[in-house]
Amino acid sequence: MLITDKVVFVELQKTGSTHIKNLLKETLGGKNDGKHNVPTSELLNSGREFLGSVRDPWGWYLSLWSYGCQQQGKLFQRLTNPKRWERVQPKLVEARKAQKEKVRALEAGQGPKKWKPIMIPDKLGVERAKNFYYSDPADAEAFREWLRLVCSPYARRLLEDGFARSPISKLGGLMTFRYFNLFVPGSDNIPPTINTHKMLRAYEADRVAVKHIVRQHTLADDLVHALDSCKIVLTDKQREKIYKAKPTNKSTRPHPFAHYYDVTSIDVVAKREKFIIDRFGYERPNVA
Repeated sequence: MLITDKVVFVELQKTGSTHIKNLLKETLGGKNDGKHNVPTSELLNSGREFLGSVRDPWGWYLSLWSYGCQQQGKLFQRLTNPKRWERVQPKLVEARKAQKEKVRALEAGQGPKKWKPIMIPDKLGVERAKNFYYSDPADAEAFREWLRLVCSPYARRLLEDGFARSPISKLGGLMTFRYFNLFVPGSDNIPPTINTHKMLRAYEADRVAVKHIVRQHTLADDLVHALDSCKIVLTDKQREKIYKAKPTNKSTRPHPFAHYYDVTSIDVVAKREKFIIDRFGYERPNVA
């Protein structure tokens, strides 16, 4: 988080936040307060404007996985920590068995035809995470299996503290949870009565503190517009620097987006991140 005299930039992971923070610091000065910190009530009531950033969820998950392949990030640490798996793995195994029973029932002509679960991977555990999920940044199958795990509602206790007990975990995925945690005050106490996307959107609209959003794919335009909206007067030189600056801290991988995603994995993200997709108007990517 970057705190300046007039604005505060709150960092949502893997959305170009390091690049944006560097640009803001060069332009406005200010001080760093951690990296992905949640704004305090004192800061929220300081009269400052709040900025944040988002990106399309498909790119977000791919970047998150790529970062893990560099043995970086809190999610990588959790998935490669044996203690995180101890209580969760048996429940995941049972849930997988139940999913397979439902699939067999559907194939036999029984059960609801619209039931399309995010299938839990067959192989689970810390060794699978260490030796397969994160072992090769070129391996599309490893990414797709990892994606099914982290997007499964049953794995929410494994992924992030507080995620499992939040009503958000039933309506959205990890990106939606982090968005609310950082940008919407009080999200750690969302009432369980919030059980539809429409209700979740209304909750966010009433409480969101970060009202100036920079989308990664239109980063320079959105950042300049956000600063203009905050009545920050930019010089021509400052505007030019924002437009010409090269991204920083990018996750690296040897293949383009289409190598990693197929139709099924596109569906997985579309299902779990419906809130983000609808909220910011992201379109479903086309893959062969």
